[in-house]
Formats: sequence, C-alpha cells, structure tokens
Amino acid sequence: MRKKQILIDAQKSGKAVKVKYTIGSQPNRAREIIPLKIQEDKVFAKCLNSNAEKIFEIKKLKLLSDQQYENHEKWNPNARFVTDYDHYVIQKAKRDKFIMYLLIGIALVVIMVLFYYLAQLLN
Repeated sequence: MRKKQILIDAQKSGKAVKVKYTIGSQPNRAREIIPLKIQEDKVFAKCLNSNAEKIFEIKKLKLLSDQQYENHEKWNPNARFVTDYDHYVIQKAKRDKFIMYLLIGIALVVIMVLFYYLAQLLN
C-alpha cells in the first residue's frame, strides 16, 4: 500500500499511524500520529507524543512497523533539540577559534623573524 493511502485509511478510521519524520525539531525520532486532514503533499495530524496538532510533509514521513516503532528512539517533549541557529553559532565559534589560532601563529612567526633580524643587526 502506498504511504498516502495508508494515511487516508488511518484518517477515515481514526487510528494512529507509527511514523518517523525526517525533519523537524527532533529529526528521525519515532512518533504516533492520527491523520486529521490530508491535503496534497501534507498531512495535518495530531501527534500523540506531543499532544499537539502538527503539519507533516508526506514525503518526509517514513511509516514504521510496530517492531520498528518499539525499537526506535521516540519523540520526547523534554528533549533539547539543536536548531539551525545553534548550528550557526557552533560553526561560527569554531571558525573564530581557528582564525584566532591562525593569527597567533602568524604573530609568532613575525616575532621570530624580527628577533632573527634584530640578532643579525646586533652581531
């Protein structure tokens, strides 16, 4: 059965579907959803893990079997998630640290060259 058809059947029956959503606040974590409305490439659903209504892109949903769901890390409302901004801040800090060490290295080389020429002048 196609993914969209399974979601439509779940919407009609009101049954929960076990899925993994590949994006979002906690990518690739398992969750149970009850589809409320399906519109083109999106499913409006109640997420039983967060107890909130959410919109999911169907192409980014992966249906899970009961066994896959049980063995998979679940969506956790208390989990700390990393946002794009967090990634930006981390990458900027790494870049800034690299630039700082690079400048220190250049400064040390310049100081050594100056001492070398100073020693040559004094001899």
